Amino acid sequence: MREFDALSWEALLSEARAAELPVRDLAIKGSDRARNMLPVARANLQRAGLADAIELQAQDILEARPFADSGFIVTNPPYGVRMDEQDALAELYPQLGDWLKAHFAGWTAHFFTGDLRLSDLIHLSVKRRTPLFNGSLPCRLFAIPMVAGSARREKPVTDGDTSGVADAE
Repeated sequence: MREFDALSWEALLSEARAAELPVRDLAIKGSDRARNMLPVARANLQRAGLADAIELQAQDILEARPFADSGFIVTNPPYGVRMDEQDALAELYPQLGDWLKAHFAGWTAHFFTGDLRLSDLIHLSVKRRTPLFNGSLPCRLFAIPMVAGSARREKPVTDGDTSGVADAE
């Protein structure tokens, strides 16, 4: 650190501080169904200087509705380790997919989970799978763009194919 120039460093800091923008409303909303987690989240926002910029509420994710035409959802649904928890999650994940399809066209959902079955059980097209860890537990961040209507491709009808066609008798 012999070459450290304290005056240049202070000038850089001063320049950066002068360029800071004030905190503004970010159109970010957060929720947790566990009310006791909201004070923890508020304390974290306070430490980050964002306490006045983000709205928090106690709410089940399936009750949430969009507040804009597009945006991002970032969530970490539970991922259980016991068999009874995994059975409950196998029921929850398709509900999450239905909720997204019903309410969040134009948004992109991101799910952080250690339950790698989510991508199959949610019944949606996952665009990106980013490997991450929660401690030593292997996890994924699944990115799912939500489109209006169906993303399924129609099967071409071939001659003699009468599946899905009712008899006119």
